[in-house]
Amino acid sequence: MQAMRRLIPLILGLVLLWAPAHSGAVTMQTTRFVAGFEGFVSCPYADPAGHATIGYGHLLHYGPPTRADRRKWGCLTQSRALKLLRKDLRETEKDVFDRIRGAKVNAPMITALTSFAFNLGAGYLDFVPKRGKRPATNIGRAIRTGRYWRAARQMLLFDGIIVGGKRYELEGLQIRRRKEYGLMVRGIRQLRACDGICDDGAGGGLGVN
Repeated sequence: MQAMRRLIPLILGLVLLWAPAHSGAVTMQTTRFVAGFEGFVSCPYADPAGHATIGYGHLLHYGPPTRADRRKWGCLTQSRALKLLRKDLRETEKDVFDRIRGAKVNAPMITALTSFAFNLGAGYLDFVPKRGKRPATNIGRAIRTGRYWRAARQMLLFDGIIVGGKRYELEGLQIRRRKEYGLMVRGIRQLRACDGICDDGAGGGLGVN
């Protein structure tokens, strides 16, 4: 009986270790990575689409900011803005996990995919048809089937915008995609090095159920 009591904490630890990540598990590493691209504005402002926003791209509501917004929110510290961003990222991370269910992934890969999905929308991890010179992609399926390198390369294709039917590459998006790709590469190499079985979520494999 005494031996069993000693084993219980060990068993619980193993269960927690291999428990699938979930939307509440957004790390500060992921939050700070995304924040580096979003930019910080402490007081309510209109984003490029004209909607009331604050901090690191936190949407207050559709339409321009109002006096009521300024009275309610004032100006945020970066610490509070990071907490808001982390909360926003939880839903994005959940959408990412829904699309890579059954795959072995790790923290760098999750950060890269969450950043990508937060920027473009999680739907870009699904099938995206061919457009112009850009081939059709399905990043989520590539990851689910273990074709991690294909997924990473496909992420690089989304580094521009379409205006009037013409595609324009944006330096900011190119930099973001390259950094996300770098994280994916690091994660893939870590995953391969331990053959998908490691002892933590930072460098090792984590099954998404």
